[in-house]
Amino acid sequence: MDVYAFVYLVSGAGRYSDELGAEHRLTPGSTVTVFPGMKHNYGPCPGEQWTERYILFDGALARLLEERGVIDRARPVGRLQPVDSWLPAVEGVTEPTPAGVRSALVELSRLQTLLAAVRVETGARDDGSSWFHEACLLLSREPALDLHGVAAAVGLPYDRFRKQFTAIAGESPGRWRTRQRMDEAARMLQQGGWTIREIARTLGFCDEYAFSRRFKEVFGIPPSTFRARLPKVRAAASSSG
Repeated sequence: MDVYAFVYLVSGAGRYSDELGAEHRLTPGSTVTVFPGMKHNYGPCPGEQWTERYILFDGALARLLEERGVIDRARPVGRLQPVDSWLPAVEGVTEPTPAGVRSALVELSRLQTLLAAVRVETGARDDGSSWFHEACLLLSREPALDLHGVAAAVGLPYDRFRKQFTAIAGESPGRWRTRQRMDEAARMLQQGGWTIREIARTLGFCDEYAFSRRFKEVFGIPPSTFRARLPKVRAAASSSG
């Protein structure tokens, strides 16, 4: 392949092999990262079947993630279990949205989170715990908890937490949290039924103005403009059917 791919095995079993000599048995929850220009082979064994989800990606972010070791050609196979918990996150990366390029930025954010989680779940952590996954949940679901509180909750000194989180995710926990909040904000705007003030309050911002400034920093336009553009795309889509 001439692009990267992320494959998630939902059911069934099979095998993976590549030109570096890797040989892996694949079971539900296994992940495979395919690298451009790297010869590989994977699929169900004779007499077996499987169901998979896959995501193709490329560009500067993909190359940066490989340079920083978030994805590694020497470790193409990982795991994300249980499947019921991770499948919605995998499917969410390719969920159709009507926001064009800015929607693609949201999807890249989700993909980066998945790839970092794979690295942790397959042994990148040095303490044998699931602290990174727990930290991600706290960062995304507990907006009132500051970064020092997150570090304490996962049992790590703050400086060590920040350093190890950055090494795994490729960015600081503060920046990761910001991307996640903006990801959620975009989804809430797309769903409708939320005022900008309600979104700001739900995501832990002090007011809608602080939220709008941060949203514009990430997406290049304020949330009001982002939302105003959505009906035009939806209307065009519905009229063509």
